[in-house]
Amino acid sequence: MSGANDVEELLRSVVTDTTKKLNLSKFTIDLNLNALKGDGFLGEFYKVSVKDDESNSTYYLAIKKAPVVKKWREENSIDMVYQNEIFFYSEIVPAFRQFEQEQHVSKPFDSIARYFTSSSQIGSEIIVFEDITKKGYILREKDLLLDDEHAKLIFKTYGHYHALSFCLKNKKPEEFARLTTPLHPIWKNFGEKEGFLIFLKACLKDTQDALKPDEDGVVLEKFRKYVDNSKEIFLESCDYKGQYSGILHGDCWSNNMMFKYQNPEILTEVESMKLLDFQLVVASTPVHDLSYFFYTSGCKKLFDKLEEYLDIYHESFSKFASEVGCDPNELLPRQMLSEDWKKYSHFGMMLSTMLTKVKLISKEDSIKMIEAADSQKEGDKVNENDFDEFNFDRALFKQRVRDIVIHMHEIDAL
Repeated sequence: MSGANDVEELLRSVVTDTTKKLNLSKFTIDLNLNALKGDGFLGEFYKVSVKDDESNSTYYLAIKKAPVVKKWREENSIDMVYQNEIFFYSEIVPAFRQFEQEQHVSKPFDSIARYFTSSSQIGSEIIVFEDITKKGYILREKDLLLDDEHAKLIFKTYGHYHALSFCLKNKKPEEFARLTTPLHPIWKNFGEKEGFLIFLKACLKDTQDALKPDEDGVVLEKFRKYVDNSKEIFLESCDYKGQYSGILHGDCWSNNMMFKYQNPEILTEVESMKLLDFQLVVASTPVHDLSYFFYTSGCKKLFDKLEEYLDIYHESFSKFASEVGCDPNELLPRQMLSEDWKKYSHFGMMLSTMLTKVKLISKEDSIKMIEAADSQKEGDKVNENDFDEFNFDRALFKQRVRDIVIHMHEIDAL
C-alpha cells in the first residue's frame, strides 16, 4: 500500500476509528496528505484535524505511518519496530495507568503523548496520537546541545518514568514479565545489520581521527578497540547482565523529545516535556537511556556534572518509588547507577558518534538521505562513504565527539 489513494484510505480508516473512541457521531475530517519527512527515520508523519460538528470543538491528530520500501523495512527491522511501539501504547501504557491508580499515585506520569489507535497490519502499520504541537510543545533544532535546565528536566523525567516499571516489577513481577517478554531487542537486531555496522564503524573511525595523538595518546590507545571490534563491543554493550532493569524509552535522541516553555517566543524556562517514539522500547539498564540521550545531546560543561545529574535522576526515581511503598535503594541503589554507568555507558558513547554526525546535517540533507535509502534496490551494497555526500560541520563533529571520548576516559568508562 503506497499509492496516494491507498494512503488516504488508510489514514481515513484510522481517523474514523479515532472518532469512535472520542464518541463523535457527526464530524468533519481535514486530512493533509503531505507527509512530514526529515525528522523521523522510521516513519512518515501526517497531520489531521477532526471537527466535532455538534460541539464545534476540534481534535488535532499526528499520524505515524511505517515505510513501505522493502529494503528500508528489512534494514531497519520495521516489522518489529512497529510491533514494539504499538505494544507499548496499547499494553504497557494502560498497565502503567492501572498500576498508578491501584497505588493512588498523586501525580501520574504524563510525559507521553496521548495515544488513540493503531493498525499492526504488516506493510501498513500506523499509529494515531494527539498532536501535541497544538498544546505548545516544540521540537528543538536537532543540532542544538542541551543546557543545564533541559538536562535536569530530562534526567528528572527519566527518573520518574523508569521508576514506574521498576516498582511494577517489584509488586507485580508476573505483569512485568507479560509486558516485557514480547518486546523485540531492536538495538541488538541493528547490531547484526550490515548497513548499521558499516555506518557505526565509519563514525568510530572518524571519532578516532578526531583525537589528537600529541595530547590524547592514552585515550587514543584505549579507543582503538572500538574501531577494531565495533560489532562485538556494541552487541556486548546492549546485553545488560545486571539485576537493575526496567522498561526503557529506547530511542532517546533529541528528535524524540518535545518541550513546552513559559515563553515560547524566546524558548526560556522550560515547563514540561514529552517523550516520543517508543519503537525501541526494551527492558534493560536505565544507563542505556541516560547515556544515549546524554552523550548524543550533551557537552563538556554537562559531562563534568554527570554525578550531579545522576543524583537528580535518582531523587526523582526515589520520590515515586517511596510514594508507592517501595525502597528505592533496593530497587536501584544510587551507587550501582554509577557503577553500571562505567560498564554500559559506552552504548550511548558509540551511538553518539553516529547521531552527532546525523544531527549536524541539514533537514534537507536528512530528507535526501532517506530518499536515497528508499531508492536502493535489492543487492545494493552500503558503503561507508555513502554519508560523505551530505554536508555537515566536520570541525564541530570532531570537537563534540572528542569531548565525549575524553570524558569517558576521565570517568574510567572507556
